[in-house]
Amino acid sequence: MANTVIIYTQTTCGPCQEEKMWLSSQQVAFEDRDIRKNDAYFQEAISLGASMTPVTLIKKEDGEDIIIHGFDKEALKEALSL
Repeated sequence: MANTVIIYTQTTCGPCQEEKMWLSSQQVAFEDRDIRKNDAYFQEAISLGASMTPVTLIKKEDGEDIIIHGFDKEALKEALSL
């Protein structure tokens, strides 16, 4: 079982688009949850402590959840062992 990567985004968010392109270039599969198109996703992002997008939730194989606020390439590399 691989890590599960969920990104909470908005269409108008530049860093969100950059993160999605970067993850794709690293061959990292992810689920994109647009907080403007689904209120449940908005509430999930708020519950993760989001005050901006993107917010990335990485569910590790060992059960650990890592939350990264903003497009933090170094934190993503570390969390995903890239």
